[in-house]
Amino acid sequence: MYVFLSGAEMQPERVRSAWPEARFVARGRLEPRPLGAVATPTGVRYETWGIVIETPDAPTTGDARSAVTDDGRVFAVTVPPPDDADPAAVLAAAQYWELPPPYVRRLAIAANAPVEDYVY
Repeated sequence: MYVFLSGAEMQPERVRSAWPEARFVARGRLEPRPLGAVATPTGVRYETWGIVIETPDAPTTGDARSAVTDDGRVFAVTVPPPDDADPAAVLAAAQYWELPPPYVRRLAIAANAPVEDYVY
């Protein structure tokens, strides 16, 4: 089973605690969810980035979605609700996994952190 984690859920210690047998697969972004007849918004500001992990038969609840990895592979993933309550924790996790700089800058702005500190 593949799981997509974003927000503070992707902090390494939280991943190890919740899914001790998980294996990191790749960084990735969620595919936009269809909105019916309305065009799906596109662009960097609408993307949700995170990590894809593989868990051996671990029961996980969440939405069934598709994620595209940073190397172009597509995975059917389960997406548990992200923990976005602490913007600084979300930013730290995104920086740890070296998510794309435009996404990290967006998180830095949300966390009221100096943006230039999160450009790599």
